[in-house]
Amino acid sequence: MSVSLYYTAKREQPIILQEQNRCNEIADRYDQQYPFGDLYEGFCIYNLEKDRKGYEDDVILDGSTKLPTDVEGELYLKIVDWWLKCLEELVDVLPGAEWDVHLDDMDFEWSEEEHSFIPNI
Repeated sequence: MSVSLYYTAKREQPIILQEQNRCNEIADRYDQQYPFGDLYEGFCIYNLEKDRKGYEDDVILDGSTKLPTDVEGELYLKIVDWWLKCLEELVDVLPGAEWDVHLDDMDFEWSEEEHSFIPNI
């Protein structure tokens, strides 16, 4: 059984090419600098232009990242935090977007005060 981190950003204004490129650059940087051994799966941003028919018009970014199933405890939390930090940078690139972020059945809320995603427990 695998566990994934899922993320979706929505807003009325469509994503522009500059924003999309910046999001891809950030995701690539996090993949390249991954500090926890072999990368289980990179930060995946779906190609909405290719598969637009399956999405609502206001979805500007969607993706998921499978997490390793062979780690536990503190290391697992560090890996989750790594990908959440990547998402935090994407928030800055996509102003005005509303985010839905969850780890299978655990939701994360955006905290403007902490400038981070925090578990909704």
